[in-house]
Amino acid sequence: MAGSWAPEDFLLFSPRAYWRLFALENAAVWPAQLLLLAAGLVLVACLLRGWRPSGRWTGPALGLALGAAWLWTGWQFVALRYGAINWAAPMLAWGFYAEGALLAALGMSGRAAFTGRGTRARAGIGLLAAALFAWPLLAPLDGRPWQEAEVFAIAPDPTAIATLALLALAPRSRWTVPLAVVPVLWLAISALTLFTMGAWQGWAVFAALIAGLIACTAPGRETASGL
Repeated sequence: MAGSWAPEDFLLFSPRAYWRLFALENAAVWPAQLLLLAAGLVLVACLLRGWRPSGRWTGPALGLALGAAWLWTGWQFVALRYGAINWAAPMLAWGFYAEGALLAALGMSGRAAFTGRGTRARAGIGLLAAALFAWPLLAPLDGRPWQEAEVFAIAPDPTAIATLALLALAPRSRWTVPLAVVPVLWLAISALTLFTMGAWQGWAVFAALIAGLIACTAPGRETASGL
């Protein structure tokens, strides 16, 4: 119908411009991706063997690292990169700053512990592995170059997914819901953006969002207080 509007008419950028952001960011921080993937491989392997980050050092250190990932991604990618093509992105970045500050504060307080067991923990480990290792594969699976891969702590989607995964490993506390709000909202916004772009990756983000919500609410054995 003449004069009608389609969702893509409200996009402020082209899909090519959006995917190009990841190539620019990856080039700027190379070879940090290799270190992040190696650290993620060690973490997932240890979790699968039954180790859980807790105690005086490892739990808080992981909480601090996760907080730093949110602060860096919010500033460097969302505010600066994404902000260049989307005027709303710098405002969205404040959610990343809040999430990062809260995670870092909990880490420094010594309260961060990821000691969950059972179904909930297994779901969290699976989702974490997807965020760390499956998400970088989406670019080549889409026929785009490896330079546009989305890596945890560099790109926002895998960072948000990994956070929900780690929340599934943390015993439930009064912080669980507040810490889940920003990742859930971001993934919902990201999925909607990708759907509007006509990108099939929107379904992957939506599936990860649902999986994260299920993982965070599934029953599990909790051995200590945590986030």
